[in-house]
Amino acid sequence: MHWRRAVVGLSIAVGVVALLVYGVGWDTVVDHVRAAHTGFLAAAFVVGLGMLVLRGALVWRLLDPVDGSARGAGFATAYLAGYFARSALPWGRSTGTPITAYLLSTHSDSEFEDNLAVVAAAEGFNAIASLVVAAAGVALYAALGDTGSIESVSTSVALASGGGLLAAGLVLVVFNSGIARTVTLDLVTRLERTIGALPRLSRLDGVLTRRIDGFFETLEAIQASRRTLAAAFGIAVVSWVFNAAPLYVVLVALGVDVPFALVLVCAPLASFGGVVPLPGGSGGIEVVLASLLVATVGVPVGVAAAAALLYRVTTYWTHLAIGGCVAVSLSVFGTDRFASA
Repeated sequence: MHWRRAVVGLSIAVGVVALLVYGVGWDTVVDHVRAAHTGFLAAAFVVGLGMLVLRGALVWRLLDPVDGSARGAGFATAYLAGYFARSALPWGRSTGTPITAYLLSTHSDSEFEDNLAVVAAAEGFNAIASLVVAAAGVALYAALGDTGSIESVSTSVALASGGGLLAAGLVLVVFNSGIARTVTLDLVTRLERTIGALPRLSRLDGVLTRRIDGFFETLEAIQASRRTLAAAFGIAVVSWVFNAAPLYVVLVALGVDVPFALVLVCAPLASFGGVVPLPGGSGGIEVVLASLLVATVGVPVGVAAAAALLYRVTTYWTHLAIGGCVAVSLSVFGTDRFASA
């Protein structure tokens, strides 16, 4: 695993978060963190672990159509090590997907492309679920009769949800009609013909086509099962509720009284701050989340920064540590000890 890149990226991420705290006021943020109720913080850690378990359960469920897929300790090890890669490497959402698929394939008798299709599908379910949860949070908050502080956020959520669901619909249409598979296989076939003309690479002829075809076959197998789709979507939605819940508990620990519906909006929207090319979107997510808390709840900037920091500690940094321990064990002992039977 790209340890040096991960260490450098995480070091930069810590530096960016430290700059955020320094910009808000180091003493102010630290004072709020120290004043937080330790019992509620412990509860936030526990609830955050529920989100990690549910994200793993989503991948587990989607692996059902894959023959010889990783199970038991092999699955848990591969998933957590892959989650570490996703969280520790820059652009983790894109680089972590193939790494997780590779680890799942090495811990089982399944093919890389099948696992890649599953992990990519899980990422898609999580993205759609985040918009659904945010939209549900807006609707619930509006039902409570207090929309004054969330009007601009509601517009953003409506636009993001509409755009996201439209994009998801287009993707489904493209896949169901076979356009994506046809176009991709055509491009790969032409590429293989070019590669096949080179003497040393002629042995690769047909390999890419078979793998791409296997990728789409797995996606089609997932789509063919309504029960799998319904279960996966349900797990993804619940996982986002568990993702947002630690934020609510952290705010309570800081003495901030907010409706739970509000954190259902803020947590998914803050994830869009993860577009910054740093591990786990560090820096960007904290800034977006603190800004949302100030704009919607009206809490002081110092309290909002402390809440964002503690929320990330109870979720991202805790999960990173767990995945890191598993990844180190995997590097030390190898895959054979953890491979599923």
